[in-house]
Amino acid sequence: MKSIRWTAVAAAFGILVTADAFAQRGAVRGKLVDEGGQPLEGIECRIELHGGGGRATSVTTKKNGEFVKAGLLVGNYVVTCEKEGYRPVPLAAGVSSGEQVDLGTNTMYPLAPGELSEKDHARAKELLEKFNISSESDDHQGTLNNLFELQKMMPDNPEINFNIASTYEKLGDTDKALEYYQKTGELKPDFYETWLAVADIYGKKKSWPEAAAAMKKAVDLKATDPIVFFNYAVYAQNAGDAAVAEAAYQKTLELDPKRALAHYQLGLISVNKQLNEAAIAHFEKFLELAPTDPQAEAAKGVIEALKQKSSPN
Repeated sequence: MKSIRWTAVAAAFGILVTADAFAQRGAVRGKLVDEGGQPLEGIECRIELHGGGGRATSVTTKKNGEFVKAGLLVGNYVVTCEKEGYRPVPLAAGVSSGEQVDLGTNTMYPLAPGELSEKDHARAKELLEKFNISSESDDHQGTLNNLFELQKMMPDNPEINFNIASTYEKLGDTDKALEYYQKTGELKPDFYETWLAVADIYGKKKSWPEAAAAMKKAVDLKATDPIVFFNYAVYAQNAGDAAVAEAAYQKTLELDPKRALAHYQLGLISVNKQLNEAAIAHFEKFLELAPTDPQAEAAKGVIEALKQKSSPN
């Protein structure tokens, strides 16, 4: 009899404990769907107290996209639902005693092209910090390693490809630099600095038509920079396109009338066209603007020769 009475008392006590515990706990429920309104199954939702504290728990959505988590202590919670390739869904839930909080139906949106998940974003931030350190210390190989890991995460990011190209250029590998500059240009055709870099490399290689073509893209993007027009003119002139060069030098002077070397180069073009008076005018303007330039003596010599040629015997 004692054993039976003890069992009955214990059972009653257990009922009292359970009821008291339930009175201090609540539940949350919700539903996840995709952009088309279709339920998302198998999505894990992490549940933790707002501000931390306590042990986090989780729940997974069912076939109908719904999730229910009971037995939560009273308090304010953050429910974060995550799926690979989707933006996380953070939800706030204030759990009250003996109640079930309905978080409603929530849509999960896929990541946009190039958009990173929170996990990848944290890793990318870490890699960018390493990139800055290695770049500042001229650790070019370390810089490349960090950039290539970033590129795996964001293959179509033009800035990353541009920095890869720039690092290869610092290493002296101009072929690889051109490869990644060109890729940058394909990803972002209006990336002005890319075409300047490409033109500069081709200029150093004395590949004048390619240099002129790249600088033309820079000119089209920034038609107010006299230096860009001047360099475009030089490349075109070296490529044998005197007409394009002449027009670009003239544009240079429109933007910057004091650009002395533009007058010098126009003087040379005028000599080749046998426009002696125009040539003399350009060389004289050049000397007026830059009397101590290394080309000053040459300009004086050409002026004297042209004047003698023009004077009657």
